[in-house]
Amino acid sequence: MLFDYNKLPKVEHRIFLITIILLAMFLFFAGLSQAFSVWYDYRNAGASNVYQTVNFVGEGKIKAAPDAAKVDIGLITEGKDSISVQNENTEKMNTVIDFLKNKQNIKDADIKTSNYSLSPKYDYAKGKSVLSGYILNQTVAVTVRQLDKIGEILDGAVSSGANQINSVSLFIENPEELKNKAREEAVKMAKEKARLTSETAGFRLGRLVNFSENFSGEPPIYFEALGRGGAASAPQIEPGSEEIKVSVTLTYLIK
Repeated sequence: MLFDYNKLPKVEHRIFLITIILLAMFLFFAGLSQAFSVWYDYRNAGASNVYQTVNFVGEGKIKAAPDAAKVDIGLITEGKDSISVQNENTEKMNTVIDFLKNKQNIKDADIKTSNYSLSPKYDYAKGKSVLSGYILNQTVAVTVRQLDKIGEILDGAVSSGANQINSVSLFIENPEELKNKAREEAVKMAKEKARLTSETAGFRLGRLVNFSENFSGEPPIYFEALGRGGAASAPQIEPGSEEIKVSVTLTYLIK
């Protein structure tokens, strides 16, 4: 028996129409989605397929001399009671800071307290610990931009009362400009590799689909400058040079 659409009740008639419309819309959008997928694969020429892309690596290196230094100047003070230890330490450290600011023209922003610790000191006798005093350890980190004055600053800090200088680290204060130059070299190298390789291997390069970058630089140069008790004369600090290195990877489609 053939299906007669006109004999359906009104309610079922409406349900039937809605079902047909929904089915038609589903088929339409499914087809549209498939068409977009085909178009996208065509446009990207199979970019999702790793075998249809090729990578080229370039590296750029720039060497430059450090233009700033970080100096850790310390003061260790010992005494019987905590108040006298703090007062003595404050007086000595203020003398050191006064030397840095007024005689070496170091700005306030370039002098920062990096450590301040007060701890008890014990003596041990017959298996017992007895409080014998206190030890205060204070360190200020100083940024120096006149590298030829580092030795003078270290010597003057010790003469002013500091009894510990932990280290001197030399660094490039603003490496971004150097990184940009190294990056330019790296990209040029990668592009040249891409051109020569495609010509030699006989394939055509498509558009660039990915870019990645790695940065590395030599760590700051550290010196054990002075230990407890200071030194007889100002040390000679040689800045040397620091290398900024940028590596880039360019990924192209193969046509």
